[in-house]
Amino acid sequence: MPGSGNGRECLDATVRSWGGWGTLDVIGAVGRFPTVIFTSALVVVLGFWLLVLLGRAGVRDFDADAPALARVFKGVPVAVAASVVTVSGWLVSLSGNVVVDRVGLTGLGAALARVTLLALSALIAGAVAHGLAASATKLFRGEHRSRQRDLASGTPFDPGSRLDSAGRRARGNRLAPDNRRARG
Repeated sequence: MPGSGNGRECLDATVRSWGGWGTLDVIGAVGRFPTVIFTSALVVVLGFWLLVLLGRAGVRDFDADAPALARVFKGVPVAVAASVVTVSGWLVSLSGNVVVDRVGLTGLGAALARVTLLALSALIAGAVAHGLAASATKLFRGEHRSRQRDLASGTPFDPGSRLDSAGRRARGNRLAPDNRRARG
């Protein structure tokens, strides 16, 4: 009813003044290619950070699994860098998807625009992550790098050490006892 003071009228007028972009346009764009790829990754990222908040995962848990990425991002945890890539790629893809929809491209033109949008989103997301990593390096410089851990005991894993059946450390081709005698 016009003039009833309904908040919906105000919202509709605001959406029309923005060029007609409505919530349904954005929600629809979330489920379309290429944004749906980034949306799936965003759900995984949010799940990971929930596990970090609950104390079940650590921020640097992926550094040992992806040492090349840890070097590329100059000490910034791989999980943080991957989260930045995912969020920025999602935002670029989402906004590009809404623009492609509003322009009214269909058929082959829309398909080419969306494939180009996927590549563009990935490139921009990588550039944003590298730019933020350069400035965030100072924040993470003081932290020590996490090492791989033995899955069974949770102790740091040293790939160069082995234990024989008596619990002595193997060094090279010889077995050396853990307790060495003090030389006098």
